[in-house]
Amino acid sequence: MCLLAPVAAQQPRPGEARTSASTNDREINPPFGLEWAEDSKRVELKIAAAKLTIKERRKVDGRWALTVVGFKKSDAVTKPPAFQQVLFYFNGGKLTKDRDADGKASERIIGGVLVEVELQYQEEGWREPDYNICLGEKRQMLERNYGPGQQMIRETTNLPDGKGTQTMVGYKWNKNNTAVDLVYFTAEAKEEKHVFHTLSLHYKKSG
Repeated sequence: MCLLAPVAAQQPRPGEARTSASTNDREINPPFGLEWAEDSKRVELKIAAAKLTIKERRKVDGRWALTVVGFKKSDAVTKPPAFQQVLFYFNGGKLTKDRDADGKASERIIGGVLVEVELQYQEEGWREPDYNICLGEKRQMLERNYGPGQQMIRETTNLPDGKGTQTMVGYKWNKNNTAVDLVYFTAEAKEEKHVFHTLSLHYKKSG
């Protein structure tokens, strides 16, 4: 698993052709060369080997989640947006402490199985047009891999405090009990003149 080059892991090779049969039959696998139902302890060891940082271990809707940061930014001239963080979700498992080779106690989630990976992108200085371009590029990438997707949401609503608006645009691809969601979210607080943007990919396994 090459966690230090996550963007390339999700994109087809230059010039790679995708046939209609292959897009229809292909299961949607998690990124980084992982496998569905991979053991949580094994995933943690791979994260450590890639010299990334586990920022947090917590329960989210009854599942254990690892929040991982520390991804290197691309050196490409036209670079994709940076990873803000990546979340790995597991069904089952428990939090425990293991002794490392140096005798130090480290927390780990053991006994869980991987069911979702959420990639969160943000880029300093980007505005809505930049994210819209990136949303289109990633949608095209997913269509090359998995065929046409379905729009699951496109709406603008008021913020809960009524002091601004929020917009969400999302698409979904489903293949054989696996799925990937592409979501763009932006929120604007008018009085504070503050705008928040994030683009995310959610790779999921059901059943």
